[in-house]
Amino acid sequence: MNTKINHQRRVGFHSVESLLINNPHKIKKLFFPFLREDNRINQLINMANEKGIKYELSKKIKQEPEATISVENQLNFKNLKHYLEDNSDQKLTILILDNIIDPRNLGACIRSAAVTDVDAVIINKYHCAPLNDVAHAVSAGGAEYVKTFYVSNLVNCIKHLKRSGVNVFGLSEHAKTSYLESDFLEKSALIMGSEEFGIRKKTMENCDSLIKLNDNKNFKSFNVSVATGIILSEVSRQRKC
Repeated sequence: MNTKINHQRRVGFHSVESLLINNPHKIKKLFFPFLREDNRINQLINMANEKGIKYELSKKIKQEPEATISVENQLNFKNLKHYLEDNSDQKLTILILDNIIDPRNLGACIRSAAVTDVDAVIINKYHCAPLNDVAHAVSAGGAEYVKTFYVSNLVNCIKHLKRSGVNVFGLSEHAKTSYLESDFLEKSALIMGSEEFGIRKKTMENCDSLIKLNDNKNFKSFNVSVATGIILSEVSRQRKC
């Protein structure tokens, strides 16, 4: 059975627009700034009218639109297994987030996943920040666009991915192989670790390959959200060549 998570509110143009485009069924009600009338607001109002979604012009809201949404169901490991089976003939790109503590970084990673057309995001449920209002805002609507699965045992999940033909790459500043020397043309999963400690040891031990982003001996590490954008851009580049 899926685990329920309550995300009551979404704030911002990107988030509300993404909801209207990708998941309008989640929206209970929209709120737009009473004193603001411009093309950007009018476009959202027109979209709401087209989809028959209730909205209110509120004096309490100054600039950014808001949405209240219904309770969501988290997709879990069982759902992931079905997803992999249903897409067994596809060269999937999967982003795995292990131990990302800051919800802003979590949201930024998901935004990068959306921009680079990642097929799925896997979040280590008990070792990551929650996908809360802050993370959703930073994702700029990406969290409504990318299919996201929550797993409680990441090692078992990685083993299942490998049995399903997915090549699992772990990002580590201590790796010997550069990401520029890696082949992401087949089914690939990229694991990003925590802001301070990187990928956890047990996770690292189950990767097919460990790769690094740079050879700077004096300063090796990127912010995790920046690193995510770099590696996903390379995967996208290789797929389009």
